[in-house]
Amino acid sequence: MKNGRDFSKIFDRKGHLIGVLNFNNMIPVTQEVIQRVSLRITPKDGEQNRAFKMLMQNQIDWCNASADAIIRKANKLYAIVTTQPEAYRSLTRRCCDFKRLEAVLSKREIKTEERR
Repeated sequence: MKNGRDFSKIFDRKGHLIGVLNFNNMIPVTQEVIQRVSLRITPKDGEQNRAFKMLMQNQIDWCNASADAIIRKANKLYAIVTTQPEAYRSLTRRCCDFKRLEAVLSKREIKTEERR
């Protein structure tokens, strides 16, 4: 696949494809559901786990280096899909319903606040 409005390839420093970002699958989340994951390689890690952690570190490095471009692309896709869905039907069909997901998140936040 080629890079597009809702898709970007992730490359390592040597130019090898190591992952992709599917912007069409963006979902809203609150800080409370985000968890840190340790990617520190330890002596207890098996070969497969070590390789996975290295891959994740490389992907994060790329994302950090490309943060501005990622944010611009995400915001542009969001704007297109939420303000001009009829003009970009095929793109809109590939994307999550961002507004609906935001509404669900808002309801969840309200319920959480009411329980407190």
